[in-house]
Amino acid sequence: MIKQYLKLSKIEGPLIVLKGVAGAGYEEMMDIRLDSGELRRAKVIRIEGDTIIAQVFEGTSGISTDNATVTFKGSPLEIHLSKNILGRTFSGLGEPIDGGEPILSEKTYNINGSPINPFARQYPRDYLETGISSIDALTTLIRGQKLPIFSSNGLSHNQLAAQIVRQAKLKNSDEKFGIVFAGLGIKHDDYNFFKSTFEESGASQRLVSFINLADAPIVERISTPRAALTAAEYLAFEEDMHILVVMT
Repeated sequence: MIKQYLKLSKIEGPLIVLKGVAGAGYEEMMDIRLDSGELRRAKVIRIEGDTIIAQVFEGTSGISTDNATVTFKGSPLEIHLSKNILGRTFSGLGEPIDGGEPILSEKTYNINGSPINPFARQYPRDYLETGISSIDALTTLIRGQKLPIFSSNGLSHNQLAAQIVRQAKLKNSDEKFGIVFAGLGIKHDDYNFFKSTFEESGASQRLVSFINLADAPIVERISTPRAALTAAEYLAFEEDMHILVVMT
């Protein structure tokens, strides 16, 4: 059931407080409509009795306790997914940022997915070729395996991530393969580097990207990897593809 409230109790930085709220859920999404017609989104991050604290994605600048109408959505953040996400770029909230049309699907997917029972997984045997000899020979990436690569400021980790996306492939296999790329807090020039690199190499046709820019809301950096992994699980389990997830 969708509930509306016409007044905020308190505003503190990027947080808003509402009192007298019944039935709200943790991480439930909210729409905040200002008198000007502007729409902002928020997420419930704390519940104490009938008092809730929510974090506004776009910030609280311009919001007062009297000029906002809050609508509870009744569910956490959900995104639309279909096979048409391949070749597209989205924000950390699952919204298109490439100028294309929104994804149309009959079903939405909760980004707070349930963990997978590790005993239900197939035993990993086949490997994924990255085209980087130090990885393929010394730390071979097996399907279903996680491979952390540690870096620091000034090192070429973005170039390495882009190279893996360009070159990754299944060895001696005709099975369907795709890549999900997640960029967290990246600068605009880094985003332009990734975009041009993927397009020039042709990798963008088998790739879906979720990008959180450095000037985007900080809270979006929490939802970005969750949205990317939700898309990866959709492509793997519902579209029967092998998926490589690259996060940087």
